[in-house]
Amino acid sequence: MQIPDHRAPPSAWRRMLGGLRSQERHTPMCPMTPRLDGRTAIVTGATGGIGLEIARGLAQRGAALILPCRNPEKGARVAGELRAAAQGEARVDQVAMDLEDLESVRSGAAAIAALLAGRPVDLLVENAGVWPRELARTRQGHEIAFGVNVLAHFALRRDLERRGLLPAARVVVVTGDIYVLESDCTPDFAYGGAFGGMRAYCRSKLGNLWIASELSLRASALEVRAVHPGVVATGLGGAGSALERAFKRRFFLSAERGAQMPLVCATQPDMESGGYWHNVHGRMRLAPRDAACDVAAAARLWDLCERLSA
Repeated sequence: MQIPDHRAPPSAWRRMLGGLRSQERHTPMCPMTPRLDGRTAIVTGATGGIGLEIARGLAQRGAALILPCRNPEKGARVAGELRAAAQGEARVDQVAMDLEDLESVRSGAAAIAALLAGRPVDLLVENAGVWPRELARTRQGHEIAFGVNVLAHFALRRDLERRGLLPAARVVVVTGDIYVLESDCTPDFAYGGAFGGMRAYCRSKLGNLWIASELSLRASALEVRAVHPGVVATGLGGAGSALERAFKRRFFLSAERGAQMPLVCATQPDMESGGYWHNVHGRMRLAPRDAACDVAAAARLWDLCERLSA
């Protein structure tokens, strides 16, 4: 399929608001080809929201799925639903993993290695994310949006790499254009008030872009694609007021539509590694002053995640 190659408007706000207004019309539908039979994919956050729809799309294309799940009962129900969606043609396994705890991430990676028995992971979709309603911390004491959205995925990927399970995989990092509201990403961000949780989420999405950029530089054997799926009506950030719910119904994408651009990045060939892909604008060419292009900050965050996940 043909994806637009777009240079961002001068204002990040124009890009974000323009994308919101036109996303229902311009978000692509991912083709059902190529098939993924014989390929193994890991999708985090697959028990709901766009993660479930991404996993469903991969299963329908024949991929074998491994789903890291915090809630085993919910994971089992979702696994059964995905097998049914693939009409029994896809294998779906789950492993216990709580992204709020790095020890659980490590034990989950070991369980994945045992399941694979030496076979490689072909696709890793780093999708899971939290939008905190109030200040909270992970088991290791890190601010929770940073700990789950950035650090846990970093630790999972590094553990899989060390076990030799990602020799030539495609890595899809789900981020969000809302990152433009912030300029830093740290594990110790302290916040309060009505917008504190949103700021933490925005910072983590900037961190996702920085890590994806560094990964594409440091692991040339991997295909890395950061993706903005669109503004999607999921449970992130809570249900909100009646007015907020009405706004979401009017302007936000459904989870199924929101999964389409990540599925494009996960399945389609001939897409540049290391790029930032937008559901409305396609391949983004960000201005040098954009926070996502801060190469020094990206390198610092990578080194910090290396230390924290060691």
